[in-house]
Amino acid sequence: MNRTLRRYLFLFSIVIFTQAKNGHGATDLSKALRRAQYLLNATVSSDVDFKNFASDETKYQEAVRGFVSSPNFYDAVLRYHEKLFGVGLPAEYLNELQRSDIDGKELKLARLVCRGNGQEKFSCRWDGGDTGRERTGQCPKSQQEPVVPFWKPDVTVWVCPSVARACGSNLSRCFVEYANENEAKNSELGTSEAFDSRFTIVKSLAKQSAGLATAVVIDNYPYTKILEPGLTAVDGAIAHLMTQGHHFDLDKIRMPGNTKEQLSNVKFNDTRFQLLYTNNAYEHGGVLSTFGWLRRYEKNRSRANQLYERLMCRKFTSDLPRVFPQDPGNLRTTQPCAGCHATLDPLADFFLTWGEGGNLYKGNSVSKLTTFAGKEGKYLADLARIIAADEAFATCSVQNAWEWLMGRKFYASEGSLRDEFTSYFVSTKYSFKELIFAIATHPAFLDARRSDSVVTEPLDPPPLGKVPDATKRECPPDISFATQIATSVASCANCHNGTGNRKPLVTEAHWRQFGKIALGMLASGSMPPGQSGPPVVGPAYELKENVRCWVEQQNL
Repeated sequence: MNRTLRRYLFLFSIVIFTQAKNGHGATDLSKALRRAQYLLNATVSSDVDFKNFASDETKYQEAVRGFVSSPNFYDAVLRYHEKLFGVGLPAEYLNELQRSDIDGKELKLARLVCRGNGQEKFSCRWDGGDTGRERTGQCPKSQQEPVVPFWKPDVTVWVCPSVARACGSNLSRCFVEYANENEAKNSELGTSEAFDSRFTIVKSLAKQSAGLATAVVIDNYPYTKILEPGLTAVDGAIAHLMTQGHHFDLDKIRMPGNTKEQLSNVKFNDTRFQLLYTNNAYEHGGVLSTFGWLRRYEKNRSRANQLYERLMCRKFTSDLPRVFPQDPGNLRTTQPCAGCHATLDPLADFFLTWGEGGNLYKGNSVSKLTTFAGKEGKYLADLARIIAADEAFATCSVQNAWEWLMGRKFYASEGSLRDEFTSYFVSTKYSFKELIFAIATHPAFLDARRSDSVVTEPLDPPPLGKVPDATKRECPPDISFATQIATSVASCANCHNGTGNRKPLVTEAHWRQFGKIALGMLASGSMPPGQSGPPVVGPAYELKENVRCWVEQQNL
């Protein structure tokens, strides 16, 4: 069945289901169009739009398809992910960034103050960040040098030679402050939205996790890629920061050797995030290892708690016991704390190697074998794979997208509908764009009943520890290992040959012994290497289905 036919059969099935179950059907395409365009493109429908697209559902679907393909969709998805992952950084971080850079090199950042005096040239002076004493760098105007500053490439400022030496040929070694905040916001010299260039960089760092997820969606990669080991994202401000050795030590975040070359292609005024691969795919875990996540949630337990709620839609209980033990000891075993900490603390252990708070990137802690959802691992990459392959992640992604567009959570009576959307989401290879299209064209959205309200009887949290398999096909009547399996799994033997800790998968006898274990790895996407979630199409899917059929027929 081709993808287009499967999509429309799915949409038809949920229309029939919803109309029968919840009584939807009174569509209002004009209101639906207005809401869809505002939510997905942040624009308002014109009279021409209403005439063209609100006349029938086919035209409306055409409009929604245009919304998710529009350049404006980037900003809408970025705002969605900022709300999903959280924005902002600790208040003390601004001071921390002023006195030292991220990896702890002290007092390397001078403050540069720029002024514009009427019709005269813009000029800048600097003061020493280590002493607090202003150093005006006074010199005759004839000796001032023109400089193109890093934060505003289309503007020229004039500085004394001492300033150029202190701050670099493009002033990149200084944080830039304009003397008058209100004037700076409207000045051609203004640095982004604020008068201090620190805020430009801090704002980008704060939303780095949201930017990574948004870049994945815009390129229509599987949504599981937001948790891909080794993946990060940069915009112009972060790219600039990372290329300045006095700001940032690339070795501390284990970037590949060609990182500077990649970063040099990102312009400072480029506000859109671009995907970038790190060199160490073991410690990194997509959004979980971005600065915006690790620094916003400074403690390992808070990092674990936030991902449990935001990516799995599950909560640890927040109610404290009436009588708290005077010396609780090990919270993983002490009652009544053990109920939460037995899950929370092992989950938090995946973050150990990164360090907490201001020690981020120092690498003071060693890894520790830990577990989540019944699966073992040491690094964030292991945790990222576990989450991406879990049904709770797919279901939670559906819940979050539904709440964004509908203004409410699923009702308890809509459990089957949530399951239908989750199966569809997985079957489209976790396409977030297709999920948004399906929700925005669903009868519940079309009947103009979106409401920003609290659902008093929401659905139970999504199941934890299950691997989704939305596309099972019928098995042939008699499948042969030699014919359908042996040639497909020959490459597995390169690694699974009996050496090390890997199970041998060379002969049919090996597959009879370990076939069920291998099938679980194939279904989760952890085998063969390089998958970004459970396979739904292609060679990896064909291999998984052949092994599944053979295992079932052999009663292994």
